[in-house]
Amino acid sequence: MKVILEPVSGTAKDNLERAKLEIERVLAFRGSVTSAKAKGTRIIVEFEVNPKWDLPMSEKVKCLEEWIPAKVRTVFKVHEVSTKEYE
Repeated sequence: MKVILEPVSGTAKDNLERAKLEIERVLAFRGSVTSAKAKGTRIIVEFEVNPKWDLPMSEKVKCLEEWIPAKVRTVFKVHEVSTKEYE
């Protein structure tokens, strides 16, 4: 899965490590960050969802779409949470 973020202040490159740490913190038992990269003004954080999280994938995505923005809104604007590829 991926989450596409934009920092509230500073550049994407400067906030790359912070984005990884914030998403790792927010995911907790739900998953773990596998990679993060800056692309223009946005940060793309890829993560794996914990297979032991007992929900259908559609419910996991719905939950994360609500959970992640609520937890990182003071630092990052969330543009998308999805299973889709980002070019």
